[in-house]
Amino acid sequence: MSVPRPGEDLARRIVAGSASLPTAAEAKRPRSRGRYVVAFGSILTLVSGFVLAGAYVLGTMADEPLSSPQHAYLLAGWNQIAENPSEDLSREALQELRDSGWSCPELSELGFTLEGATTTQVAGQPAVALSLERNGEKIKLYEQRPVHGERTPDVLHAVSERPVAEEGFTLQTGNSATAPQVWQNASRPGEAVLSTGNVTYTIASSAPHGTVAGAVSELSLTESAQLLVPARDRDSGPVDRVMRGFSLLAGAGRSL
Repeated sequence: MSVPRPGEDLARRIVAGSASLPTAAEAKRPRSRGRYVVAFGSILTLVSGFVLAGAYVLGTMADEPLSSPQHAYLLAGWNQIAENPSEDLSREALQELRDSGWSCPELSELGFTLEGATTTQVAGQPAVALSLERNGEKIKLYEQRPVHGERTPDVLHAVSERPVAEEGFTLQTGNSATAPQVWQNASRPGEAVLSTGNVTYTIASSAPHGTVAGAVSELSLTESAQLLVPARDRDSGPVDRVMRGFSLLAGAGRSL
């Protein structure tokens, strides 16, 4: 069969038709851009869900004081370690204390390293003393936990075992039984005491005041559930809890 010859205007019609069509890149761009938008939106939704969930949990933690079982668990862990006193606690012993609820902070974010740790008592209450060092600077850090049902009405300085007011310390922040309390003495810039109903920290340092302020900040993050945000009403709603949780995540809630 013979093949018919193309019309004389075929080339013109092909050129004219192709000029009106979008290029391959232009045809794909909206579809690709749409995929990116959908993917980014999905990732953003997922991350937002995790952040909101984390903020809600932290906001809830900030409200809750330690329960009787938690207190019992803290004391049981300390008693088990204190039954076999030694010159220094091993890393394994410190980890056992942390597993039972103690913090045993080492201020590693400030560059300090642990030289030694021991179990001790402050006016009959269980405590852990940690010796920290950084470029010749020494910090003695005491973590004191009250015995459940026997909370001392006075905040105690762990070294002297006397009330901080008798040691010349004044309250810098925290004005209620549930708010975090920071006690300092202008004549003793290397010392500070942080306290809530669940824990008391005493910092005794050879370092200048700036280092003590940094230690106070890191301790507040370590104990964020108790030290950063005062307890609120137990019937507070989820939005209030999420907002307090955001403050904790940002490190801005009740900054010390």
